[in-house]
Amino acid sequence: MKVDFAGGGVGTTFNELFTAVKVVIENTLYKIEPIIKECDEFNKRLNRSPTEMDPIKDLLDRDKGLIERCKRIRRAPRAFNAELLGDFKFYIQPLDARNNGEVLWEVKQVKELICSCQVNGVALQSGLGAAGNLAVPDAPDFIVGSVVETSLRKLREQLLEEGVSVIVVSAPGGCGKTTLLKKLCHDKDVEGKFNIMFVPVSKKPTLTDIVRKMIQHNGLDVPEIVTEDDAVRYLQQLLIKIGQNPVLLVLDDVWTDSQSIIEKFVFKKIKHYKIVVTSRYEFPNVDLVHHLNPLPHEEALELFRRSVTVDGRRLVAPDDELWDKIVKRCKGLPLALTVVAKSLQGKDRSFWETKLLNLSRLGLDSDILDCLRKSLDDLDGNPSIKERFMDLGSFPEDRKIPATALIDMWVELYRQDFDGILAINDLHELIYRNLADLVITRRDSDEDEDKCYSSHYATQHNLLRELAIVECNQGDVKNRERLILDLAKNNFPDWWSKQKQSTLGARLVSISTNGTFSTPWPDLRLPEVEALVLNFETNIQTKSYALPRFIEKADKLKALIVTNYSFFPAELGNFHVVRPSLRRIRLERVTVSLLSMGKLHLHNLQKISFFRCNIGQASTSNDAKISNAMPNLVELDIDYCNDLVTLPDGICEIKPLKRLSITNCHNCSALPKQLGQLTSLEVVRLNSCTNLLELPNSIGTLQKLISLNISDCLSLSTLPHQIGQLNNLKRINMKGCPRLSVVPWLTMRLSNLKEVNCDKKIEVLWEPFKYNLDSLNIMVSEEEANLDWLHD
Repeated sequence: MKVDFAGGGVGTTFNELFTAVKVVIENTLYKIEPIIKECDEFNKRLNRSPTEMDPIKDLLDRDKGLIERCKRIRRAPRAFNAELLGDFKFYIQPLDARNNGEVLWEVKQVKELICSCQVNGVALQSGLGAAGNLAVPDAPDFIVGSVVETSLRKLREQLLEEGVSVIVVSAPGGCGKTTLLKKLCHDKDVEGKFNIMFVPVSKKPTLTDIVRKMIQHNGLDVPEIVTEDDAVRYLQQLLIKIGQNPVLLVLDDVWTDSQSIIEKFVFKKIKHYKIVVTSRYEFPNVDLVHHLNPLPHEEALELFRRSVTVDGRRLVAPDDELWDKIVKRCKGLPLALTVVAKSLQGKDRSFWETKLLNLSRLGLDSDILDCLRKSLDDLDGNPSIKERFMDLGSFPEDRKIPATALIDMWVELYRQDFDGILAINDLHELIYRNLADLVITRRDSDEDEDKCYSSHYATQHNLLRELAIVECNQGDVKNRERLILDLAKNNFPDWWSKQKQSTLGARLVSISTNGTFSTPWPDLRLPEVEALVLNFETNIQTKSYALPRFIEKADKLKALIVTNYSFFPAELGNFHVVRPSLRRIRLERVTVSLLSMGKLHLHNLQKISFFRCNIGQASTSNDAKISNAMPNLVELDIDYCNDLVTLPDGICEIKPLKRLSITNCHNCSALPKQLGQLTSLEVVRLNSCTNLLELPNSIGTLQKLISLNISDCLSLSTLPHQIGQLNNLKRINMKGCPRLSVVPWLTMRLSNLKEVNCDKKIEVLWEPFKYNLDSLNIMVSEEEANLDWLHD
């Protein structure tokens, strides 16, 4: 070691030199003392003899009187300089010894680490270079609640189970997937068994780059990797080399476009090799998918309490109500809870109140919003799915969104197929990406075949819904594609009050009101609107809702969705304002006479749906024919309309009608005798019409009928003989028909019948026909009761 000492001022006087020498000597001794102590410590760590330091100690003892001697005599500078140089040499030697000791100690640590890793079959487990360090990040000191504990326990069991190769932990952004995996990897049962590599996967990862890091992490020379095939080959060699111990590969935050990379990481022939993936998306080809749910309120409170503390102390103690409101705004999302909590650490009550105000008004904290936006980043290459995601913001929070409403909206907005197959595919794409969830309240075997999705609902985390609304509200209001308005308590936006007659370019408009809404509708101009979603609640006094009159001027309106979220149906007024341009109407929990619609002019209407509506008022002489009002109707859906006793005869004059669905209408006891006039019918669904006594004989003329569902028609005791004339009938669902005791013998003529879904009792009735109907498949199943629909 070379040390360069800068000299002092040349030409100083003898007295100044004497003073300087004295200071140098004192400082030299002061510096030497701790160095000697460090040298002793390193000698102990390196297992050296303590006597190695004795000569240096003797030198110190010999020169202790140096300063005192200098005080008594004034030596010549030359003589004194010689002694001083000796002191400098004395200082340098311990310094060298200290530095050499540090180096030797570090070398010994590395040597022991390498030896330890080689014993375990790995060249070097701890990444010595930043680029190849795939060690598991530190886990949080605590986890909160049974939700996380349950997930941790379940994942541990799945990971240690034989035969499991790939596990996906799936949840929306901010739910704590990465935190859960960190905790799992530091679990003593997992950490002690596996050689773990924790790989953060970027938005657009390359297989070659990841494999390079894995090789470097294990202390091996990184070869030249040009192609993905090279990467797969080298990865397999690496796993074989380190495979004496089980290997766990964690791929954190994998995007949907990286699914092919995951598949290339799988080597089923290599035993004791497991992969755990965290992702905002689901991977349908992976058997084990673990869904991580938001925290329930009590556990969210606990996480918030622990996150807002500093060194175990809460520096502020607001009242429980304020505390509770802030936590509720975070919607059980761990990310939101921790971000908001840390922003309030040590702040006084005014900061807490301001934070609550911002969360209530803006919905999302900016930090939370930025994180959640990452869930949409990869949708830039798939704009259609991003559009569908933003459309979900058109429906109120904490409500299940009927898939049929989405179909009606998307078919018209995006020019999709009539049956909504593409719309359902888009919904599943959102679910796959964890931007929505799917709830199916009842499964009928014929639903998918008949393109009927009345039991399918989408749900969405409230924070994701708020993100969708934030995205919709970008840009000038006049130029937005979507206009989403919440007018609770007559809270009109500023731009509306300033411009009484606003012309807006939105194609999708959603307006929500509650029971306090009373202001008359302003005169909005919506020349481009194609889908209008009206969500409302009524109060006890009014129980009525009037359609806004500006609908009369919406010449391009094609889909109208009106939903009452009150407990009882509300009288729907101003129905005459609906436009002839309408192609789809969906009404929920409203009172509107089906017969009174005969006065309308809906010549373009192709589908109309009534869900939990009152539609069965008696006809009057002034009622016009409903077939004249909607002559091109293709689909009629009536579900849970308990005041319906029989279908109006005029329906049977709508020749284009292909799909007729009257379901869960428990007071419906009869169908029109003229039903056979609907010669275009392809699907008839009558399931759960518990009072339906019989099917009309004219049903035999429905030569295009493909599917018939009479399941859970508890009062149905016979089938008409004419059912044997349905030459194109392929499916019959007759589960839950306990009074049905005979299947007409003419059914043996149903040469195209492929599937009968029934109970065991009904199966016996079909046995004689199996010999004539070679391709008949009798499906016997006992459906479990499902009352999920009551939750809404």
